[in-house]
Amino acid sequence: MFIQGYNEYKNITAISKPNIIIIYTDDLGYGDISPFAPKDEITPNLASLAKEGITLTNFYVASSVCSPSRASLLTGSYPIRVGIPRVLAPHGISWAQDVWRTGLNPEEQTLAELVKERGYTTALIGKWHLGHAKEQLPIHHGFDEFFGIPYSNDMIPSASQSYPPLPLIKNDVVVEENPDQRFFTKRFTEKTIQIISENRNSPFFILLTHPLPHVPLSTSPEFQNRTKKGIYQDVIHEIDWSVGQIKKKLKELDLEENTILIFTSDNGPWLAYQTHAGSAGNLREGKNTVFEGGFKVPFIISWPNQLPKNEKLDGLVTNMDLLPTLMSWVGGNQPDLEIDGLSIGDYLMGRTDQSPRDVFLYYHNENLRGIRDNRYKLLLPHIYQKPAGDNIKPGEMDQFIYDSIPLSLFDLWEDPEELKNIAISFPEMVEALQQKMEKEHQELTKGKRLPGIYQGEEPPVGQLWINNN
Repeated sequence: MFIQGYNEYKNITAISKPNIIIIYTDDLGYGDISPFAPKDEITPNLASLAKEGITLTNFYVASSVCSPSRASLLTGSYPIRVGIPRVLAPHGISWAQDVWRTGLNPEEQTLAELVKERGYTTALIGKWHLGHAKEQLPIHHGFDEFFGIPYSNDMIPSASQSYPPLPLIKNDVVVEENPDQRFFTKRFTEKTIQIISENRNSPFFILLTHPLPHVPLSTSPEFQNRTKKGIYQDVIHEIDWSVGQIKKKLKELDLEENTILIFTSDNGPWLAYQTHAGSAGNLREGKNTVFEGGFKVPFIISWPNQLPKNEKLDGLVTNMDLLPTLMSWVGGNQPDLEIDGLSIGDYLMGRTDQSPRDVFLYYHNENLRGIRDNRYKLLLPHIYQKPAGDNIKPGEMDQFIYDSIPLSLFDLWEDPEELKNIAISFPEMVEALQQKMEKEHQELTKGKRLPGIYQGEEPPVGQLWINNN
């Protein structure tokens, strides 16, 4: 699993150093937006964006939970390779005792660092979740500017007294504690538009990581009950508004043709929250599982006059593949360290009808759970988490039940819902996939690297520690 194709697009001369905007939502499901579901009334701007560009129907994130997915996006690697296979959280929470010091290793070359070498201005707006000590924040990983929160919006004192106040941070300074979350989408959109305007005459890379639709849900007052279909749909509608505002500003500044605009999600929906959660469409389960509903997410990319319009591609692509693809388009260098991403530029531009990727490994935390090889998916026997009872509140993680799955083989072309286990009918295929999975896993784990570790003292439980280091 080596990188390829970094220099293959240096012959793109029509547009030099395209701007890059990646909109990365939190817990958005495959069935939540158009054109992946009949949601045109809720997401008209995303429906329009899809007509202007390409939708990928088999886009996978490298983890079905927050921090590992973000690590993969920025490094082009499986989370286990870069030492972040688990969700990170502040000190004081029992489940985070082994990870609260953890962050992205500064030796990892992020997408932001690589485009900076090409003269880009870089910014991360929204949620970070890859380390929350000062030296772990985005400005130490290639971003010129950070405005947002260091981890998930449910890691707040009202969910558990062990959590410190949620900080809103500008670069590495706390500017507010426990900010009004109703205005997150609006504020982060306005900040994104400000950065676009300030850098209209030079290349920029903006990673807009909306904290929503992760619970707790909220909207600005003008979007409250706007859809008449519940708060979750109101939240999605406001995120769609955000996309529309960004597109409007790009058009106003005549930057549309010079901007790569990507919209996707960090993982599938957190189904435990029911009416406060999204939909995986016809896919099985959601976040925090290794079923398709957790790993397969919506993906739209637009780059006018460079990529086809109103195109749908069904090949296997992952969020790890974005780094090498984007670097090939901007004429940048590859990371010095080995990564797992593959350039999909030829595929997106229609120069080939095949994605370069046909194999994908499924991990839950550090645990290997399965492999997809082209159309077939093999899952090892394991226990997985399911929601129980009525809607639960943030922090009530004890309200789950557990189910188990035997060794299972699915034909995802014929059975995307993963309902029909055909393992007993194809023993030779099962054996071959097991061997291939183990070989891929061994090759990957031989190249495992350490995360970054905060070395300071632990502050008292419930105290905001960013001010103390």
